[in-house]
Amino acid sequence: MSKFLTRTMSGAVYVLLILLAIYGGKMTGNNNAGSIIFSVIFFVIAMIGCYEVVHNLTLSGKVVNNAMAYAIAATTLLILFPFNMGLGLSLIAPIVPLFPFLVMIAQLWRQDEKPFATIGYTLLPTMWVVMPILFLSYIHNDSPGLAMMIFILIWVNDSFAYMTGMLLGKHKMWERHSPGKTWEGTVGGFVFCILTAIFIGPLFSSAEDTIQSSLGWAVIGIICSVFGTLGDLVESMFKRSCGVKDSGNIMPGHGGVLDRFDSILMTTPFIFVLWFSVRLLLSL
Repeated sequence: MSKFLTRTMSGAVYVLLILLAIYGGKMTGNNNAGSIIFSVIFFVIAMIGCYEVVHNLTLSGKVVNNAMAYAIAATTLLILFPFNMGLGLSLIAPIVPLFPFLVMIAQLWRQDEKPFATIGYTLLPTMWVVMPILFLSYIHNDSPGLAMMIFILIWVNDSFAYMTGMLLGKHKMWERHSPGKTWEGTVGGFVFCILTAIFIGPLFSSAEDTIQSSLGWAVIGIICSVFGTLGDLVESMFKRSCGVKDSGNIMPGHGGVLDRFDSILMTTPFIFVLWFSVRLLLSL
């Protein structure tokens, strides 16, 4: 099988999974079923992403408390997913902020020359992978259309940045972290991302959605372009520090979960803050 065909088929499976996760409620005609489908798919995606973080850190000689890294990531997801919170797990949600302190306490029993570095590496999967996916789940719970647009805008930004960079790129943007990125390509992705947000975003809105105005969609386009690009650079920095080309091989032709979701993971927390702030203001 050619590399192009492998990459295409892998990409198609990725797109279908995202569509199923986001629109499972509409497909089944049951919002609760949709929340469960989203939670299951993104739980699996998150745990694979956590594995990639831990695995690559370990390959590069970093010390990670593997058991606690996976336990904290999984427990945080299971407690804080919106559907589970609605079932009553909100009663135990206050234990989640205690997890970092449990990692610190656990280090007292480990023979470790750099205990606080290990604490940071152990908590990194939850901070970098789990929390953004939880933010995405709350956005999805309010507005599936906005959740879908985040993926669309990241794709538009990446695609047009690549095409513009190929045609016009001359000035390197941040060669230390990503030799292929140029300022021309970045600006091209930025412009098309904002235009797509303004003109296509409203098509994905419903009357109940928090974000409605063209200004709101323009801000979302800016966030997706700027922080999507930075997310890609951060993941490149991580791979360089670990000495690997791809974060994993779960998606043939695309690499790992971190390779595919790097921009999403960086963008979603900032979209969440905007979404939450607008929702709070509207409720006043």
